[in-house]
Amino acid sequence: MKNPLRRFLAAACLLFGTFAFAADTPPVTPAAPSGSAEESARLAKEWLVHVDTGDYAQSWKEAASRFKASVSQDRWVAAMNQVRQPLGAVSARELVEATFTDEVPRAPKGEYWVVKFKTTFEAITANELLTFAAEPDGTWRVSQFFIRPAT
Repeated sequence: MKNPLRRFLAAACLLFGTFAFAADTPPVTPAAPSGSAEESARLAKEWLVHVDTGDYAQSWKEAASRFKASVSQDRWVAAMNQVRQPLGAVSARELVEATFTDEVPRAPKGEYWVVKFKTTFEAITANELLTFAAEPDGTWRVSQFFIRPAT
């Protein structure tokens, strides 16, 4: 594959909303926690198993209703095939932080857990940022997923 980073950057710039390339992710504002950092990191890793194994349809099915409303399953799968698949297998994933906040970009004010990993793929090292929101039934699900090259 010729220059996977260039392909990744070009494809990522075409996407919007739920899965996006973010050159600078704004910091989150801490608030009183709901759940725990450990629980949100565990949930993030469980969801990322689907992404890492190429089961993009299942990652969409297990995402928050807000996530599903912003991107169709077909578009999500196509985007992931274009952007995530070329990065290759994960060789390492390290939790950087898990923070509770009441504000995240492109989302209404509410309660969120933002989980950040530094992930080494075959083709690139990147930061993965997952935002979790509570569904009406109280289940925390991924409402946003961002990936960007690590600095």
